[in-house]
Amino acid sequence: MTRACSQRRLGFPGHSNRSVLFRIMFWIVFLAASLGADLVWAAGRSVSWQEVLDLASEYHPPGCPPTLTAATCQEKQAYDLRLEILRLLEDGKSRPEIRQILVSEYGNDILSAPPPTGIGILVWAVPAAAVAAGLVVFVLIVRGRRPPSGG
Repeated sequence: MTRACSQRRLGFPGHSNRSVLFRIMFWIVFLAASLGADLVWAAGRSVSWQEVLDLASEYHPPGCPPTLTAATCQEKQAYDLRLEILRLLEDGKSRPEIRQILVSEYGNDILSAPPPTGIGILVWAVPAAAVAAGLVVFVLIVRGRRPPSGG
């Protein structure tokens, strides 16, 4: 008699209270998980480690050898910088915003390549000018050569 009364109270004839409660709990957990995942997604986007390494290759952490970037250096400073980049990407920051944040925190020395402005333009312009001058010299030498006289 108790069982029949409890089934009538829930209003699901033919189903036990346990199966009804399990179904209700399943839907509550499912909806909570779905909403929670949406909230987590809204708070921060999913970032792959490859994306972190791609961005980390643009920076040179302090304390690492000059030939290594934050993506390849195994020092603690490089690891910390990779984690900071991961956190900034998860917060939804763009590449230019991350660059601005890191440069303001560490200075221009954090950049693995000098910016193409000011004195840094020489780093980009001198090799290009040397290649252009070499091409001009090569063309002048090739044009100035005369075929051997047959005589």
